[in-house]
Amino acid sequence: MTGILRLYNQLTSIGVSVTDIDYKKSVIRITNSIALVFFAAGFFYCAISIFLAPQLVDVCIILFLGSALIVGLNYLQMVDVSRILFTLLISLDVAIYHGYLVQAGEPLIISIYIGQFVVAILPWIYIDIREKWLLPVAVFISFSVFIIQPWTNELLAIEMDSAMFRDNIFSIPTFVFSIGALLYCMYLLQQKSVIAAKHANKLLDNIKVQNQEMEAKQQQLLKLLDENTKAAEAEEKRTWIANGLTQLGGTLRGTIGDNFYHTLVAELVDFMKITQAGIYVVEEENDEKIIDLKSCYAFDRNKFLQKKIEIGQGLVGQCYLEKAPIFIKEVPESYLYITSGLGDAPPRCILLLPMIHENTVEGIIEIASLNILNTHEIEFAEKFAALLASFVAGNRINQRTKILLEKFQLQSEELRSQEEEMRQNMEEMQATQEEMHRKEQEYVQRITELEQMTGELQKS
Repeated sequence: MTGILRLYNQLTSIGVSVTDIDYKKSVIRITNSIALVFFAAGFFYCAISIFLAPQLVDVCIILFLGSALIVGLNYLQMVDVSRILFTLLISLDVAIYHGYLVQAGEPLIISIYIGQFVVAILPWIYIDIREKWLLPVAVFISFSVFIIQPWTNELLAIEMDSAMFRDNIFSIPTFVFSIGALLYCMYLLQQKSVIAAKHANKLLDNIKVQNQEMEAKQQQLLKLLDENTKAAEAEEKRTWIANGLTQLGGTLRGTIGDNFYHTLVAELVDFMKITQAGIYVVEEENDEKIIDLKSCYAFDRNKFLQKKIEIGQGLVGQCYLEKAPIFIKEVPESYLYITSGLGDAPPRCILLLPMIHENTVEGIIEIASLNILNTHEIEFAEKFAALLASFVAGNRINQRTKILLEKFQLQSEELRSQEEEMRQNMEEMQATQEEMHRKEQEYVQRITELEQMTGELQKS
């Protein structure tokens, strides 16, 4: 039984290509299956015709060979030609067979006419409804042959006794074959529906899988988009910080003049879009350190304030001692008010940053804003504080070096003046020594002369 089923599957799969779409494979198998049925029917009717009506053997042989031809055309991948030929061949063969049996003036043989009707509906089974040009042509051929059956019977006439085909000996097998063929067609239609349902479910499953894959890909794309957006935002923030350091760094050149801090704090407020900022620098007065407010800027104008803070006094003094930023989001109303043309309002956040260079606090930057500062804004302020600390420390060293150099130059001038005075004194001392030596020579010579004069007087 298994071998027969395997052979049946092999025969019905003739002409099926792996490249064909699913519905095409299905209709090819159905065509082969129906062809095998009519192949067997050809044998059956050939056997009956040999004994009862030898005149009809040729028609049965055509049915037998035609069914084999259909399978052969499928094997040659001529699938559409095979089905058109199958429609024409089966319909005409049954119509001719019926026409030969019905004599002039006799009614149609109902059993064969039912078989003709079954043949007429076959194209709906072995041709898919999606084959829009093939199905109408095949249906037109089969139903045309079915409809003109009465006229076909009048044209075809063979002198023979048709009574034997109307009795139970032949009509019952034909009824059985016709009804069986009709049920088989219904079974094939049901199989097509089952296959279509399976295919639809498969497509639905594939669609679900594809939807899941698309959702997964969408999630990946959204994640990638989110990562790209975050990366772009991070890059934008890095660029903003770099541009700010470059812009404000351009001011950190040369020496610190009278308007240096005013210009710098104004640029800081303008770039960060904050409301107020101040720069404090650590100075020494009477051998004590003091935190001096160099500039305060708010709302497009400088505030010329004079403010000196002792070490440890207030938030600024605390920031100096802790050497760490102080960020306050809940600012006490009594801390400070930002005044503009729109009225008075307390800031929403205060940021104090120590300007540290080589572990030494050079000053404090104080920032007040009506909006909470973002992380990248705080990062920029910290980097700017470090940059400003380095510049202030460098200027402080340069200033001290300049003072030392001036002192050295002054001392050098004093040393040169003292050296010149000493040289003049040495020259005067040398001239005095030479004069004393000359006078000493004169004294010695005078003494010698006196001694000579004394000796001469004594001799005389």
